[in-house]
Amino acid sequence: KSRCYISLEVMAPEERSEPGPRNSEIANRWTEVVGPIPEAETFRVFSEQTMKSRREYDDEYLNLELRGPMSEEKADVAERIKELLEGYDGITTAWARVNRGQNELEVTLKPRAGELGLTQVMLARQIRQAFYGEEAQRVQRGIDDIRVMVRLPKLARESLHTLDQLTIRTPRGADVPLFTVADIQFQKEPSFVERNDGAEIIRIGAQPVDETVNVVRIAKELKPRIKELCSEGEDLSFLFIGYVAEAEEAKKRTLIGAVGLFFTLYALLAIPFKSVVQPFFVMIAVPFGVIGALLGHIIMGLTPSYLSVFGMLALAGVTVNDSLVLVDYINRCRKEGLSLPDAALKAGARRFRPIMLTSLTTFAGLLPLMLERSLQAQFLIPMAVSLGFGVVFATTITLFLIPCALLTAEDLALAWQRFKVWYMQPFNNR
Repeated sequence: KSRCYISLEVMAPEERSEPGPRNSEIANRWTEVVGPIPEAETFRVFSEQTMKSRREYDDEYLNLELRGPMSEEKADVAERIKELLEGYDGITTAWARVNRGQNELEVTLKPRAGELGLTQVMLARQIRQAFYGEEAQRVQRGIDDIRVMVRLPKLARESLHTLDQLTIRTPRGADVPLFTVADIQFQKEPSFVERNDGAEIIRIGAQPVDETVNVVRIAKELKPRIKELCSEGEDLSFLFIGYVAEAEEAKKRTLIGAVGLFFTLYALLAIPFKSVVQPFFVMIAVPFGVIGALLGHIIMGLTPSYLSVFGMLALAGVTVNDSLVLVDYINRCRKEGLSLPDAALKAGARRFRPIMLTSLTTFAGLLPLMLERSLQAQFLIPMAVSLGFGVVFATTITLFLIPCALLTAEDLALAWQRFKVWYMQPFNNR
């Protein structure tokens, strides 16, 4: 097989006078204009968003392995999975590395060959000498080392009929026609066999239209249909690899980390407050910080990624700081003898400036990174957007939400006390 690569280098983002089309849009347009190429097995246009280096199967793609013994049935299933991927919305191209094999000549010794003292190795060597040649000598010409090969003329080597006339020399020095000592037949044999963990595999992949396509969701939706296709073959199974497999594993790890984070935050807050309820009022701002982070992605025109999630986890710790300051000041005012409404008003007025300045300076510090256009900063921008916009949004909500939540909780507690008194009154009058 032969491959051809064409590279197109675009201007760096920081050198452009205007944003212009995305690299993925250029790649999709290129694919559309070129169209299908006759006799080409695959044609793909890569962009830097989907290819970190020039390699055939990139982690950003939707990749899977079809496992099972090599057969025409397995190759047909691979082609049908490829067609299934090609017809899915959001997929620009799909490929299957199907190795249907190449024609080979199988030479089998006849009984007479053994009588003449010929072996399979001797026969194969003489056929190789006739077509490939045998090195007779080497000639040094300047810095070049030239090999002199002895073999049949080029015209004879290009015709299979030469095998009918080829003579084989026996160990006793006699020459016999090849067809008298061996049977020759054509058969297909794979030129290569890919294996993974000892299983014979066929790699199948698809390239999304751009980086906004959720390949994990596509894999989840296609999984039942691919399983149905595999059931039509014998001992066939499939396994998603690369980005899809890593995303599923990362999702589990992130969920475990998030649960551990919130449990740790709760424990660290419950100890100084000496309360099991007040930490919830402090942490009530965290969900609103996540909402602010998502709004920030919409404003900046970004697609949430795993780095965005990591920014949201960091955001949880930052938003808790502002809430902690406000709740702590309310508690101090209560100890001074103020009622909860008066304490909430005083805390909101006294803590407004430091809380807002802390959040705004955090946002201002992250703003240059969010507006950076250089390629090196692109992977950090989602994290900065999550942290910056989430802090501002959560802080604004916190100043109003936490006092309201505390007042509501006190009203509910008083209502519960009144209900208990009313409910127990008939029993106390007996």
